[in-house]
Formats: sequence, structure tokens, C-alpha cells
Amino acid sequence: MSGLPPSGRRVDAGSGAAPARISLRGVAKTYVSTRGRVDALGPVDLEVAEGEFVVLAGPSGCGKTTLLNLVAGFEPPTAGEILVGGRPVAGPGPDRVMIFQEPALFPWLNVLDNVIFGLRQHTHLPPAERRAIAEHYLELVHLEGFARAFVHELSGGMKQRVALARALAPEPRALLCDEPFGSLDALTRERLYAEIQEIHARTRKTVLFVTHNTREAACLADRVLVLTACPARIKKTLAVSLPRPRDFYDARVSGLAGEILAELRSEITENVGKNDERDQAGV
Repeated sequence: MSGLPPSGRRVDAGSGAAPARISLRGVAKTYVSTRGRVDALGPVDLEVAEGEFVVLAGPSGCGKTTLLNLVAGFEPPTAGEILVGGRPVAGPGPDRVMIFQEPALFPWLNVLDNVIFGLRQHTHLPPAERRAIAEHYLELVHLEGFARAFVHELSGGMKQRVALARALAPEPRALLCDEPFGSLDALTRERLYAEIQEIHARTRKTVLFVTHNTREAACLADRVLVLTACPARIKKTLAVSLPRPRDFYDARVSGLAGEILAELRSEITENVGKNDERDQAGV
């Protein structure tokens, strides 16, 4: 089965859009309030190729979600420029879809209608074609037998797969994933690791994926970016050349996860040392 809808044509995610590629050039984000100034991110320079699966790993609160929000267009950067497909990001757009830790499904809609909802902006598509596209993506996430089920009848993993189908249905050029498996139990996560690799192989979406799980990063990524403590900068880039599909418990995945973890521990230790020096200096 291909990643295309049954009609054989793609849903237009932006007329004349260039192939998905995410570029960050000197991007930084600062928040200013009555309580003071917080430098949350950057500056960051990053190029993500079309179809690449890039994982962001970093200490808690370092700015990983901030980076995703900027790429999504939810808020503007304080400095620098973000481009998707060669075009500046000026706000949210159909070429980018965010997948959150919680699936955010509508409990009054069944599974099929939740996925169809993701096509609401594509009014040029007749209802029958929207339905066919939704059914195709439910099949892609192995939920074709649950099209009429309601949200309360689904497990946590099934809900997240519905959210993934809804995100894929409009054919975005990039998926921005903010710890989408973080709230799931270990066995469910492991099943989804295999499924997300299969889906990525079929659709070749460009993916920016945030996680705190180093083994998850090693299992899924083409490239892992280890970020510094806040304000987040890229500390180290780890290219992942392990063959796919990858087994979560493969010794090579475990080895790479250990390497990522060592980088994170080093960053946390360095940051604690810097904070101690500031405290001693009275800064």
C-alpha cells in the first residue's frame, strides 16, 4: 500500500509549495514580562532535508517545544528566520501539522469523523473523497476496523494513532511531534515505534520529533540533535545509520541511546557547574 490517498492524487498542502525542507537561520526566542527576561532558545542554525526524521533531545525545559512552536508558526522568533519549503514562516499553515502528547480528539465524533475533520479546510474535495482519504489513513495506522468507534472506546495508543491519521490526511509537508508517545505505557509505545517507522517509510514526511527518551530517539531518528540547557542551542549532532526497521531492544539502538544519554548528562553537569559559579559570584 502506498502513502497516497485512494484517488491517487495528493491533497494540496499549499499551492505550488516547494518540497518540504525546514531551515532555521540564527533563530532565537526571548520572552519579556514584568518578572524579567528569559532567553528560551538559540541562536539556532538548522537544515532539515526533505523526508528526514530529526529528533530533538535535550534537558527538560531547555526550549525543545519552543523550537517546534516557532516552526509551527504559533509564535514568531525574536531573531532569525524560519523557512519551510523555501518560504518564510509567518504563521500556522497547512504545510505543517503539530502532534501533541495528548491526542486532542473530539469525543462527540467517531474515529472516522475525527480524521475527516482534519480535511475541513479542503472544501474543494467532495465529501465522498474526503471520506475515502480518511479511510485510507485509518488503514495506514491499522484502525480501519474502528472507524465507527468513539474516543471513549479506544486505548491510549489507538487515540494517538487516530491523531496521527488526522495529521496525515491533509498531506502536510512536515510533521512536528511534541513527545507524542510520552503519556503511553511501555508496551504501547514499543508497538507504535514500529508503526511510525513503517508510516514514515511509506509517506516520507519531514519530521521534527521531540523526546526525552534516548532509546526512542535512537530507534526513530535519521539524525539526533542534542540540545544544550536553556537557552537551547545545538550541542552535538549524531547521524544514525542503523538499518530500518529498527527493533527498540536491538543492541545497536541501546548503544546509540547510551551515547545520547552521555551527551545529555554531560550537558546537565556542565550547566549545574555554571550555575554554581554564578551563585558563588553573586550573579
